[in-house]
Amino acid sequence: MAILELDLDPVDAITVGVEGEPGSRIFFLEGRQGSRQCTLLVEKIQLQELGGQLLQLLEPPPLRSGPAPEPVTRPGDPPGWRVGNIQLSLDEDGGQCTLLLEERRSLPLVEGDDQAAELEEAVELEELAEDDDSELRAARLVATISQVRALAERALQVIEGGRAICPLCHLPIDPRGHVCPASNGHHRA
Repeated sequence: MAILELDLDPVDAITVGVEGEPGSRIFFLEGRQGSRQCTLLVEKIQLQELGGQLLQLLEPPPLRSGPAPEPVTRPGDPPGWRVGNIQLSLDEDGGQCTLLLEERRSLPLVEGDDQAAELEEAVELEELAEDDDSELRAARLVATISQVRALAERALQVIEGGRAICPLCHLPIDPRGHVCPASNGHHRA
């Protein structure tokens, strides 16, 4: 089990932050409780899934409580660790939602040509990492349902602010030009 490094119960604010230009953005999940702050790196797909799952889980929407807070990081603030697993629990009676964010386990890359040996070694490394979960960190953020709904909406809004998607291949369009694989390279978007 991961070590609970940070426990914000309840959070004063929870939101999503982003830095950089579309195509090279860095995403953050941020929480604040008084002077305590949690800023963790997340992947774009994690935000997209989290936002979608939360909105599905929280249907139907309650009365509007306002927009999600703006990001709490300041330029130059170093982010914490990179998030791997995200666990979500909802207490509808208590009106709260708990996010448990676990640090991403980094396994060394396996070199060599033999795929079977690579797979076997990767499984062994995974088992070793599972045995040594005590080195992984975790953060627990407890928020109200309205805060979590605003987080989900903000996450999806941030995702939509990225690069346009090609209607043919459904891949992001590079601002410097896009050779669409669906058109066999004959069409530039």
